[in-house]
Amino acid sequence: MSEAKPSRKVGGHAYGRRNQTMSNTAEEGELCVYTGHSLGRFSSHSMRYDSHQACVRCVAAAREGRISFDIERLLKREQKRALKFWSQVAIGDPDECWLWNGTINNRTKQPQFAWRRHGISSSTQHHPQRVAMWFSWGDLGFTGVKTTCGEKYCCNPFHLIPQRVGVFVDQDSYIESFELACQLHTLKQQVAEYMIEEALKEQARIDESEEIDARADLLLDPTTSFPERFEAVMTDMLAGRHISQTEPEQPGLFRKPSENEDKNEEF
Repeated sequence: MSEAKPSRKVGGHAYGRRNQTMSNTAEEGELCVYTGHSLGRFSSHSMRYDSHQACVRCVAAAREGRISFDIERLLKREQKRALKFWSQVAIGDPDECWLWNGTINNRTKQPQFAWRRHGISSSTQHHPQRVAMWFSWGDLGFTGVKTTCGEKYCCNPFHLIPQRVGVFVDQDSYIESFELACQLHTLKQQVAEYMIEEALKEQARIDESEEIDARADLLLDPTTSFPERFEAVMTDMLAGRHISQTEPEQPGLFRKPSENEDKNEEF
């Protein structure tokens, strides 16, 4: 059987090669999202198969049937992203479908999760099932993934099978595994804590926005005296929240995004 080669055709979508057989040739590529998979201790690259940009070590683990929900195994910069992703999934029992509660494309009605993966794909939106595969089976690049349940909104890694990898699946062992049960319980706790933290941050932004609106009404009111205006401006400057102290890349006045802005979009 001849070895699969990466497509040399210019343009087109990278995921178009997901149905090809994975090659046996690896090259230096983007750093894997898992710790310890770099070329060296201080390297920012990992070895990836050139046909699917799948991490060599993650492919080896998937072929042995190793699956994990341990957030601590991810790079520090990816742990918050993983919590953000799992917070949009209705995590249930291992034998249940975990439905996607995040963004749904209005035109295609397909679920999507915003993530720009430099060196892997030029797309900024990925199917949640593929993201769930990355955070459980391993960083398998744009390898195809199918479900055993047939539900297109299901993100349960126990229902996901990476394609063209030769992954070993033993559902009975997964369900009976005490280690996976502990990891899943820990993941649920971490997601709950993450959602509480995000809710507190959002409430703080709302409170500060209301305070800014009240201060703006005070300054724009023609009946406001000069001492009151002076006191308000000096208080804002000492607190570091005056309009002259904001940076272009900062949210500034903590306003809500406009209708044309997507809070889940990345640039």
